[in-house]
Amino acid sequence: MYLGNKYKALASVLMMGQFFAVGEAMAEDEDTSFAFEEIVVTAQKRAENLQDIPLAVSAYGKRRLEDAGFDNLADLSFMTPSLQFGNFGPVAFVAIRGAGLENTTAGGDPGVALHIDGVYLGRPVATMFNAFDLERVEVLRGPQGTLYGRNATGGSVNFITAKPTDEIEGLLDVTGGNYDWFRLRGMLNLPLNDKMALRVTGFRETRDGYTENTYEGGTKANDADNYGFRGHLNVEVSDNVNMLLSASYVKVQGVGSQPEVREPFPSTNAGPPFGAAGPGPMGVNVRGPGDWFIDSAGNALVNDLTAFKESKNTRESVDNDMLLLSATLTWDLEDITIKSISAYAETSFESHQDSDSSSANLAELVLTENANQFSQELQFLSNNDSPLQWIFGLFYFEEDATRASQFFEDRFDFFAKFVAQDCCGVDLGGSVNAKSYAAFGQASYQVSDDVRLTFGGRWTKDEKDGINSNVLFAPRVNDKVGIDDSQFTWRAVVDWKVNEDVMLYASASTGYKSGGINQVAITSAGREATYDPEFVDAYEVGVKSTLFDGRLRLNLSVFLNQYDDLQFQIFEFGGPAAFNAKGAEVKGIDGDFQLSVTDTIGFDGSFGYMDSEYDEQILSGVQLGGNQLSRTPEWTFNIGANKDWVMTNYGALRLRVEYSYTDDIFYTPFNRDDTFSLGGSDRADSYNNVNIRLFYTSEDDLWTVEGSVTNVFDEVQTGNILRGVGFLDEAGGGGQEFITYNPPRQWGLRVSRRF
Repeated sequence: MYLGNKYKALASVLMMGQFFAVGEAMAEDEDTSFAFEEIVVTAQKRAENLQDIPLAVSAYGKRRLEDAGFDNLADLSFMTPSLQFGNFGPVAFVAIRGAGLENTTAGGDPGVALHIDGVYLGRPVATMFNAFDLERVEVLRGPQGTLYGRNATGGSVNFITAKPTDEIEGLLDVTGGNYDWFRLRGMLNLPLNDKMALRVTGFRETRDGYTENTYEGGTKANDADNYGFRGHLNVEVSDNVNMLLSASYVKVQGVGSQPEVREPFPSTNAGPPFGAAGPGPMGVNVRGPGDWFIDSAGNALVNDLTAFKESKNTRESVDNDMLLLSATLTWDLEDITIKSISAYAETSFESHQDSDSSSANLAELVLTENANQFSQELQFLSNNDSPLQWIFGLFYFEEDATRASQFFEDRFDFFAKFVAQDCCGVDLGGSVNAKSYAAFGQASYQVSDDVRLTFGGRWTKDEKDGINSNVLFAPRVNDKVGIDDSQFTWRAVVDWKVNEDVMLYASASTGYKSGGINQVAITSAGREATYDPEFVDAYEVGVKSTLFDGRLRLNLSVFLNQYDDLQFQIFEFGGPAAFNAKGAEVKGIDGDFQLSVTDTIGFDGSFGYMDSEYDEQILSGVQLGGNQLSRTPEWTFNIGANKDWVMTNYGALRLRVEYSYTDDIFYTPFNRDDTFSLGGSDRADSYNNVNIRLFYTSEDDLWTVEGSVTNVFDEVQTGNILRGVGFLDEAGGGGQEFITYNPPRQWGLRVSRRF
């Protein structure tokens, strides 16, 4: 941790103390005290109290989500221990305890499973869902190879939306802020009769880009132009049969989130077709702030490397869609509940990026992907008071996806000097059909009043068949590729209820992530067309506790994850390539807490410590042994503080202050640490983040007004780093280094009316 970050951290904590030391003269009403939400979760596919589950789970109910201003998946990285989020254009990278997405194409799968109302979503672009009107969010940390199975070696993130109720209610919510931010959200819950109820939500959001583009007429990245809706129809078919029909759609357009370049092309020998070292045909001087590109006429063009400032001549854009349809049927019998979840989803994106990230007319990257999936899950659950509780299930998943990565199109002036105008440049991609079958089960037996044993297992079979079109400066060639994997994973747990307030547990489990297809890697350059499955053995010891007469809720877990054939990805010319590491290990401790100091003052937070390293192995002439895993910072923690004031006959105020810290992060296995060396740097500096929110709620609880400032100190926070075009080797770097940033300081004013 750097000294500057230490001082900012201290200032943030002191600021919290100043805020919560004032205001006691205002009238306080103990009936509106800071109290813990009683969170019932379905992390184990049945409704259970969060404190009774022998599993590392972070769960956030409606109140906590509102306090945090939760708006999208990225917000979880500031709330949840050992979770990291980053994005590259339309693709989201989520990692938990060091495991996450390592192949962004249709040929790969994430390491953190995403579920919306029990539906597994296979494409990372599906993270652009409508986060309004949520019931809760559950984050399961560590491998979930039994109940969630498919590609959950890091964990699972489950979003549970609010469902129809038997009361007429509605909500209208309007927000405005800097960068011309405007957001309109609405909800209507309408009982249709005594057997049917409807709940619909919708939103519209616009915002100017907060990244300055100095090129005349250029687009400003990181804007917002989004809309969407969600609808639930709940039908009580009979006294013991319930059906929930759901539909949602989200549209993301505009310029969108676009990467900047921290490091341009090197002034070293790049080899054919780019000629010798030096300014040469590429016309690039040494890297660093203020580097210059030189166009074909010899004119110098600035390449500004300052955060939130760029000079791009390509008009960048995004056009993303997600449609999700599902039907959930629940049948309660005398001792058994049968549940069916059927779902269909379509996702698509098209992203135009200025790949040279300058005003030079060199290169444009066009990414497109279209995918549709169908899934069916059947669950059979025990439904009685027996000491033996069990669940058995069957799962089927099928996905068809196409992906294209078009780079260095023939219309660019620069390449006319090296190749024929009719050459197709780099046009990578292909199609994939993926199928997954699984059978799973888990049983818990109450050995005594205090001790419970749990065993579970899952058999999974994955099949992928694809056509790769991945050639460099040549006519298109289609290669048929495929994988066929199967694996049995299991989990064993013992938990001990020490007393009514404390539970200890210990678990051992295994996890598996299917192999994949390097859909846009250049196999003609020696890249493998496929890569192997990933395996993990995980061990965890934890405690769930409620202490000091219910004032403190503290949950901790110590873990050890040992990986074989760990998948990791390197970005290279035209696209990413995934490989398998021989092995790796991640060990650490994480947890979260809630503390009620008084009836009107409360704290909450989380922390994570991870010690990670790759096993001894050589890749591209570099020893990876001992290097830190990608997206695995050593330390992360956050703390939030609430202060409530009740003003008799005038409503109530709530002040919320949040502070979070994220340690240095490496984004490739090579752990490059020198920005201005040939290899460049894949390390992001540690950063702090402070948010402040003030809520006013009317006495009748119908009106809410919120003022917020996020990233109060306007600190530059790296969100992701990816190596772009490279003609040397993966370790030596070469090419560009793309970087995305978390948003700068933003403020907003929100007015909400319930009816």
